[in-house]
Amino acid sequence: MATPVLDLSRSFSRLGRGFATGIDRVERAYLEEIINRNGWGLIRTPRGFLLFEPDRLARLPDYFDRTDLDGADQASTIRAIASSRSTSLSIRKIMWRMPNGLAYINVGHTNLNPQTMRAMMEMPDHAKVVMIHDTIPIDHPDFQTEASRAKFVERLTTVINFANHIIVPSDEVRENVERRMVGTGHRVPVHVSPLGVDLGPTPLDYEKSEKPYFVVLGTIEPRKNHKLLLEIWERMNRKMDESRIPELRIIGARGWGNKEVFDILDNSPMMGRTVKELGHLSDKEMKRQLAGATALLFPSLAEGYGFPPFEAATFGVPSICAPLRPTEIHLGDMAIYADTDDMYQWFQAIRELASEELAEQTRRTSALRAFQLPTWEKHFERIFGLL
Repeated sequence: MATPVLDLSRSFSRLGRGFATGIDRVERAYLEEIINRNGWGLIRTPRGFLLFEPDRLARLPDYFDRTDLDGADQASTIRAIASSRSTSLSIRKIMWRMPNGLAYINVGHTNLNPQTMRAMMEMPDHAKVVMIHDTIPIDHPDFQTEASRAKFVERLTTVINFANHIIVPSDEVRENVERRMVGTGHRVPVHVSPLGVDLGPTPLDYEKSEKPYFVVLGTIEPRKNHKLLLEIWERMNRKMDESRIPELRIIGARGWGNKEVFDILDNSPMMGRTVKELGHLSDKEMKRQLAGATALLFPSLAEGYGFPPFEAATFGVPSICAPLRPTEIHLGDMAIYADTDDMYQWFQAIRELASEELAEQTRRTSALRAFQLPTWEKHFERIFGLL
């Protein structure tokens, strides 16, 4: 089998940012797997490239996980343990150290450029394997800035022009990527492999609350549709006694283009009372909040895969979700679905879960924990079988 070389440029670029995104979790899962397979690592930094041979790569998870250092100090320590360093942004400066018969793997939507791809093509018996998590910047331009959309188009074009294999998490993404290939003269094989879910065991010190509370996870941006939930809570605050209103806990950093939502978060009298903006939490604290929740709310308008409902299920926490294809396929009737155009459906589902009897809560929790979700083991069997 080819020697895997994992591009970890995304993980390096996000040092010190706390809460891991879905793509961050995927890159981390690949790091752990490639360490087990004696693979190599590559990082593009603002100063040049870093190369990690297997013994050095095995040390990276501990450095990525350090909480006693800020991002800049983490970056310095990671540079120090690299097997090879290039002070130039030309990858060719360190390519001579790489193994022949390599498989360059990029799952982070980062460092996808013609220069890196052409350099890999110079290696004997190489393969280039790239994961595309979604095509939202193209399919839903209203949810992106023009600059981020243009950057994504450039990256996807590079992948179509140079990759040997494209990995996607769902059939919907496969269809969208294949549609983009029409007329390009390239037909790269696109492989669907659902992503694994692994948050570890339910925290023993999970959050406990006298009132039912619901959580929403993710960057506060238009696509995630926090506006719907805030409108529901505003309605509850107008119509109900505050003692009967469950809490809404919002976990995630503020994004862009969401002025109306930010105005509510900054000025509404319900903030700090029935709605709490918890911001950017550590993974440990995020898991505590999720594990103690009555339910996860997931009104997202577009996803390539959508981790939060699957992650909630591993803790036995139910989800109220928009009817997105990946969720329906992999979670089936274990989730509660509500149309994002129907506020009343969401209100009813929230009210029913908030007042659910203990016996039904226990039954639902047990069923969710026993439910078979996609696994990383199956995912990696599929992907490394390609190599």
